[in-house]
Amino acid sequence: MTSPTNGGLSQEVLDLLAQPLDLALVRERARDDGSVFAYLEGQAIIDQANRIFGYGGWGAELIGEPKYQAAEVVDQSSGELLALGMYTVAVRVTVNGCPPKSDVGCGFVTERTLEAHGNAAKAATTDGIKRAFRQFGQQFGNSLNERRPGTLASPAKLDDMRQRVVALSERLGVDGARTRSWFQERCGLDLDDAAERELSSAIKALANELNERGAQRRKAA
Repeated sequence: MTSPTNGGLSQEVLDLLAQPLDLALVRERARDDGSVFAYLEGQAIIDQANRIFGYGGWGAELIGEPKYQAAEVVDQSSGELLALGMYTVAVRVTVNGCPPKSDVGCGFVTERTLEAHGNAAKAATTDGIKRAFRQFGQQFGNSLNERRPGTLASPAKLDDMRQRVVALSERLGVDGARTRSWFQERCGLDLDDAAERELSSAIKALANELNERGAQRRKAA
């Protein structure tokens, strides 16, 4: 017997789709607000499709060309410029014995280079494939809770914030030793001992400096 939603999928495939998701495939990424984003990587989605539907048993295609929209995305807590724009593209996934599934993916442009634009367009395609496959259920991550509360000042978040301080300083041409010295003078604390408030303040200052330099370069170009 087959379900109306999934057309002519075999019982074997339906049984595989009904299994719990292997949690070893799940990846997590912390957000600045302390929440945790759980997701499946694009390669994991493809591996799942091959395992469940078989090699040659499915395919994906773009519906139209990727579209670009310029839109600056700024981190509200730090002021850091996160993206310059994004690509969106509709993707159709077809599985043998089942009506096609479609969705729209997006990918963000983070630098003013052709490579960054190409990577964002590819990311939009991958995102579209992932979103379309989620319509097949939890084997493709549909059951994942993408945003769940976390501890705002967790050790993991503080480590991420320290790494951001160092990363932003490096983009400004400042090495690790000078960054630590600057942080000590600014906040009166060693970088490793700082709390969320001091780290957030430093990140915002560095991001503002980085954004200001970028604006000056654009004016001079």
